[in-house]
Amino acid sequence: MLLAHTISNAEKAGIPVSVCGETAGDPKLTRLLLGMGLRIFSMHPSQILKVKNRILKSDVSEIAPNVRKMLRLDEPAKLREALEKLNAS
Repeated sequence: MLLAHTISNAEKAGIPVSVCGETAGDPKLTRLLLGMGLRIFSMHPSQILKVKNRILKSDVSEIAPNVRKMLRLDEPAKLREALEKLNAS
């Protein structure tokens, strides 16, 4: 996934990456983004509490390996299933 690749290479180069808007403010994507290494989220203020709660309830050391596995999936149905599983934990 392009976003994961961008975050990883930027981290290696010491360049901060942020995601803004709908993607950053979607609580269903919070753990996925955290697992990719994203640490800077910018969103509409109405989404902050939901996303913050997801972040506070997440253990990145547990999420990251699962996200790496997810990024190798090439079937949309399996990816959706893996994302649901990630969010259920």
